[in-house]
Amino acid sequence: MARFPFHRGVVAKSSIHDFELAGLRVLLETTESPLVAVCLSIGAGARFDGDKPGLAHMSEHMLFQGTEKFDQLALNRRAAEVGGGHNAFTGYDTIAISMESFPESLGQALEILFEQFYGSEVDPGRFRKERHIVLDEIRGVREDPFESLGERAWREFFADPIGHPIAGTAGSVRGLAAADVRDFYRRYFVNANAVLSVVGDVDRRSLQRLLTPWLDRSKVGRRRRTSRIRPGRGRPSRLRSRSGGQSHVYRLQEIDRQPRNFLAVQVALDLVGADPDSHLFQAIREEHGLGYDVAADAEWGAGFAAIMLSASAGPGEGRSLAKVLDDVLRVSADEGFSTDDLQRARLKRRYEHALLAERRLDRAIARAESALTGFPSLEETRAILDDLGHDEILRAWRKAVGGRGLVCLRD
Repeated sequence: MARFPFHRGVVAKSSIHDFELAGLRVLLETTESPLVAVCLSIGAGARFDGDKPGLAHMSEHMLFQGTEKFDQLALNRRAAEVGGGHNAFTGYDTIAISMESFPESLGQALEILFEQFYGSEVDPGRFRKERHIVLDEIRGVREDPFESLGERAWREFFADPIGHPIAGTAGSVRGLAAADVRDFYRRYFVNANAVLSVVGDVDRRSLQRLLTPWLDRSKVGRRRRTSRIRPGRGRPSRLRSRSGGQSHVYRLQEIDRQPRNFLAVQVALDLVGADPDSHLFQAIREEHGLGYDVAADAEWGAGFAAIMLSASAGPGEGRSLAKVLDDVLRVSADEGFSTDDLQRARLKRRYEHALLAERRLDRAIARAESALTGFPSLEETRAILDDLGHDEILRAWRKAVGGRGLVCLRD
C-alpha cells in the first residue's frame, strides 16, 4: 500500500528536475552520492484489478519471470551485476520497480527496468509456477493472526475498488490466467501511466542520454483514472482464537484524506501510537501489562486515508485490550497534547528527516509515488509539517478519533 512513510523531509544541497520524454514523466534529484537510486512507478495497483482480485500483484510477480531479451535467470544475473535493491511492490495505487547502481552503471539499470516494463513475457509454465508462489504467500497471511485480522477489518471498512486484499484471495488467484496478465500489461504499462524517479549523482543531460535508447515511443498510451472509493459495510467482528492462543485487536479510523490533515494526524499518531514513549504503548504494556505487540500506522492513497491500530494480549483478553485502546484514543482527544508532547513529536520528525537524507532509494520511491497519486512532494510535505500548529494538529486528531471507525478482535 501507499503508506508514504518517507514524506517527512528532503536532503539538502540537491537540485530537482521535472521533465517529460515520450510521454513519460521523469523526476531527477541530483545530489552527491556514491550510488544512484531508480524507481519506475506505474499507475496499476490493486484498485485496477476489476473483477480479478490479485491481478496487479500477480502481474508484479511476473515482471521477474523473464522478458523478451532475458530469461528469468539471465534477468536476475544481469541485475546482480549492475547493482542492488532490484525489487518491486504492489499497492492499491501503484506497482513500483526499483533498483540502485553505481553512476557508471545507470544505463544498464535503466535497460533492465524498461525491459521489464515493456518486454515482460508471461510464459504459461512460469505463470503456473509463480501462481503457486503467490498462493503460498496468501496462506502465510491467512495463518498470521495479525495479518488475517487486518485484512478482515480492511474488507469491512472499504468496498471496491480497494476492499479486497492486494494479493487477492486463494480462490481469485486460482482463477487467474496468463492471458489476464498479458492484457493487464497492455492496458496499464504505458509511458503516460508511469513515472520514473532518479536520485543520485547524475545531471539531467546525462540522464536523458542514458534513458533515450530504452524508451519505446510507440507506447505513450494514456493515464488511467482512478475510481471513487466507497465505504464498506463496517461490521465489527469477534472471532474465536485458534487453540486458545493470543487475543488480537485491530482498529481502523477513517481520516480526512486532505494531505495536510493526514500529515497532522501522523504527528499526533507519533504521540498516541506504538513508540515506547507513546500513550498506547504505555497503557497496554506498562500500565496494564496486557501484551507485547503494539502497532500504529497511517495509510494514504488517492481518495482514501485511515489510521490502523493493533495490539495483542493473552487468551481471553481481547475485550479488555479493545477497551484500553478505546480509552487511550478518547482521553487523547479530550485532553489534547502538551507543548512538550508536540515538541517531542517534532524532534521525531527531525530524526526521520536525517534518516531520509541517507536513503536514496526511499526518496526515489516517494517522489514517484507522490507524482502518480497526488500526494505533496517531499519539499511540499516538509513545508506543511513545519507549518502545522498545535491547534491544527489537535483538531485533525479529534476529527479522526470521532470519525468512522471499526474494531475487529480475536480472543
